[in-house]
Amino acid sequence: SRGNVIYAEDLVHHFGVDAVRYYSLHEMPYANDGTITYDVFINRYNSDLANTLGNLVNRTVAMINKYFDGIVPENSCAGEFDESLKEVCISASEKIEAKMKTWHIADSLDEIWKIVDRANKYIDETTPWILAKTEEDKPRLGTVLYNLAEAIRIIASLLSSFMPETADKIKAQIGSTDLSYESVKTFGGLKPGTKVGAAEVLFARIDAAKKLEELEAEQSADEPES
Repeated sequence: SRGNVIYAEDLVHHFGVDAVRYYSLHEMPYANDGTITYDVFINRYNSDLANTLGNLVNRTVAMINKYFDGIVPENSCAGEFDESLKEVCISASEKIEAKMKTWHIADSLDEIWKIVDRANKYIDETTPWILAKTEEDKPRLGTVLYNLAEAIRIIASLLSSFMPETADKIKAQIGSTDLSYESVKTFGGLKPGTKVGAAEVLFARIDAAKKLEELEAEQSADEPES
């Protein structure tokens, strides 16, 4: 009667089902109250899904297409920061299992986003766009991009129970055929020579002001005339 209800079908219509899944599971912890407003939903969508996850996948696939003709390169030139990335990836599944046993679903998603955040930081640390400038650095560039693609494969596998449509889209972009849960416990499941797909946007960034105006207009149109 107050007109402040947000319906799930409206959220799905405007933002997609996986974004709603993510918000519901991450922002509404088990056995606790959750808060939802369109403004907060859009901020979380842009921050976590568009900027952090979506940008990681898009940048990595685009660089593999640009620098290696769309073929996942060999992992043959180890360097600084590699082990740190691998450790975050490999340790995630055990931590998620422990959290899921106590219904801490939001915390489980946080563990996945630790990989996402670490992979984004790895890009800044290794500067693949600089490595691409010389032929001498190409083997190291290949390893960096392989590690990023493998991290993304692990992310997709871990996400598949929470955001299945997104996991399938990521799988198609990196060309992976194995998203099995067992495969995330070791690093290196993605085969060099795999053909990646086109770099497509997973979650398009939303202009918050425009979207809120659109939603307000819809709500006003739905209100019964007095």
